Amino acid sequence: MNIFSFTANFDSEESCRNHFKSERDKLGVICQKCSHSEHYWIKSRWSYECKNCRSRTSLRSGTIMQSSNLSFMIWYKTMFLLSMTKKGFSSKEIQKQLGLKRYESVWAIGMIAIL
Repeated sequence: MNIFSFTANFDSEESCRNHFKSERDKLGVICQKCSHSEHYWIKSRWSYECKNCRSRTSLRSGTIMQSSNLSFMIWYKTMFLLSMTKKGFSSKEIQKQLGLKRYESVWAIGMIAIL
């Protein structure tokens, strides 16, 4: 995917969230409380609700984004930049390209991506 098709497909926070949700739905969501696999989608909360025990699971829960306060769009742009070239980008360069203030956030994303 080149930068033009990336920006056409992921031009907003909502488009990134919707894509992430569709990919997560393909894998399935398992309730952490009762291990049930059928859920309702609550769009206003961007979370799943278990049909069995009514426990809620956020869209980020159980993913590499679980404890992050960064937007889906920042995650998508960062992953795109990390996979765009053979040599990759430094965390400092990604921070600069995305206009982020904190280096630590970008560095943490990079470390997660390596794993």
